[in-house]
Amino acid sequence: MQQELMMEEKDSRLVQLVRSYTDLEDDDIRILLEVSHSLPFIGNLENGDTYINVLTLKGESMVVAQYRHPNCDLYKRDIIGEVEKHTDEPAVYRALEQGISSRGFIGIIDEGRLIVRHTVSPIFNKQQKVIGSLTYEYLNTSSDTEPIRIKGKEGDYRDGQINQFISHLQDGFLVYNEEGICISANPKAEELYQKIGYGKGVVGRKYNELQLTGHMQSDIVAEHGTIRDEVRIRDCILEENISVVWENNVCQGIAVILRDKTRMRQMEDEIAYRVALLHEVRHRVKNNLQTIISLVGLEAARTRNDAVKAYARTITGYIRSMSVTYDMLAHTERESVELKTMLNRMADVLMENGNACEYHVHVDIDGDDIELPASIASTVALIVNELIQNSIKYAFHGRKEGKLWMKIEKGEEYSWITVGDDGCGFDKESKMNSGCGLGLRLIEGLVKSSLKGNLEIESSGHGTITRFSFHNLKFH
Repeated sequence: MQQELMMEEKDSRLVQLVRSYTDLEDDDIRILLEVSHSLPFIGNLENGDTYINVLTLKGESMVVAQYRHPNCDLYKRDIIGEVEKHTDEPAVYRALEQGISSRGFIGIIDEGRLIVRHTVSPIFNKQQKVIGSLTYEYLNTSSDTEPIRIKGKEGDYRDGQINQFISHLQDGFLVYNEEGICISANPKAEELYQKIGYGKGVVGRKYNELQLTGHMQSDIVAEHGTIRDEVRIRDCILEENISVVWENNVCQGIAVILRDKTRMRQMEDEIAYRVALLHEVRHRVKNNLQTIISLVGLEAARTRNDAVKAYARTITGYIRSMSVTYDMLAHTERESVELKTMLNRMADVLMENGNACEYHVHVDIDGDDIELPASIASTVALIVNELIQNSIKYAFHGRKEGKLWMKIEKGEEYSWITVGDDGCGFDKESKMNSGCGLGLRLIEGLVKSSLKGNLEIESSGHGTITRFSFHNLKFH
């Protein structure tokens, strides 16, 4: 009866701790209870203490079940509910955080009073999620932890210049002998293992104790190539490159390179976030521009003044040109747009805008492929929009059809865009002096101030050709 009451009390404490400090489900708790009932059997079989740990919401390892073997009893007290440090018991944290089993790991318990060996296995639920760890622990002997030192031969890779070279590597470098014992580790390797909570000193430890990505020694030897894998431990992301050293088809040891990729991955995540944010902003700008076009169109529909309607069409033309650029940017992963594609889409939009309803305009676009960044592309779009609208409005009066063409020329230092038509032409000087050349002044200002380019206009009774340039170095 007393034993049953003790069992009920232990079960109650486990349930209370797990519910208070973790987010595990009731089904997970039932699994932990079943495992806790087997602790005495495991402890008696192995002649050591056994424990169950869980990972709290704070990321700490907490003991929720314990069996104190009468011939072992390492702590000499009940430790249920206590939190263990990552540096003291890295194998337990590895099981909880990564789901990797460990055998014969070194652990420091009871505030450094004892050095022990323990075997740790993760406890999984039905969904293969780690919900706890099962630990068998026994007192360590001096033979377990005494570092194994191998005397190197003269000219051996551990001596001389090579040894000095690996000590200055920015990556961690470890060498294991054929028995899987670490016989050499550079300062960077020691630093990385301390950073992830393994404590000081990796020389003398076994490969299966130090490996990070779950590749056992037997698997490595069977693999003749290099195994490369990444693992996240605590706040670190490490890449482990493992190669077997062969000589006459006999394994002479294992070489491992550890590369800290934490900062690189953080920068990649930051860049991905900023790119996603930029795409979202462009998508919203495009939607806002469409809203403005709709509002201007509604207001224009309410008036009977033809001048107001014409002005509304001009305004919406400008906005549609910018909208084409942002629409292209919102649907691509790149930070630039293809100029020829943009001009084709602009021409289609302007032809559908109702300005060419009295006559049919043939549009032809030719030339080199150029990619422009968003800021430059939007300026080019405004200039080309004004040129096309001018041709549609003034070049083809009294005709049933007309021709409009565009050409892109990519030069070494400057690139050019030409917009031409076969219309009636105009007198540039008289148009500017009469005050009707607002569009031309806009084009000239954008070319010179925003694109730092030149503007050329030729017009006659056979048509108008406008050519403007931009400096290629502006886009790198």
